[in-house]
Amino acid sequence: MIRRMTAMAAAGLLLASPAAATPWTVDGDTSRLGFVGTQVGTPFEGAFTRFDAEILFDPDDLENAVVTVVIDVASFDSGSAERDDTAMGSEWFDSETFPEARFETSGFTATGDGAYEATASLTIRDVSQSVVLPFTLTIDGDTARMSGEVPLDRRDFDLGTGQWAGADLVGHDVTVTVDLTAVRAP
Repeated sequence: MIRRMTAMAAAGLLLASPAAATPWTVDGDTSRLGFVGTQVGTPFEGAFTRFDAEILFDPDDLENAVVTVVIDVASFDSGSAERDDTAMGSEWFDSETFPEARFETSGFTATGDGAYEATASLTIRDVSQSVVLPFTLTIDGDTARMSGEVPLDRRDFDLGTGQWAGADLVGHDVTVTVDLTAVRAP
């Protein structure tokens, strides 16, 4: 599975430098864009294995921080081939019509020592919703590690229509988890 990331603005979240907004490159081998949902009341986890991110972030210059993440929805991997195939259909992601999801930040707020919130627009199936992603960030030299999660209601993005609309088969609540490692771009 391939995880691609570029420099400039990412998972609506990350990274830092002591001067002007700094470009970062996400390490795809040690980073994960995951999710947790429920099917028939039983939790399941998965991840999107292909996404590109552009990150500009400096904790001392939040005003100029920008993160954009483009997710290949066909890289949805829940550990079940049947569930993954169903998720690509028209009642879910409709990956042929809407091959990408986007996370684009509009601002960052420091909430504590190494803690932040990213305000962003999340677009899935051409439906955009404002989200706030709380995250923690640690920087050690030229390496940054970011971790956060945000709860979503899948119905807000028209995910799971028709026979899937109710919560009896697939729960409405989904938690998106982000665990990224990035290096300062040269």
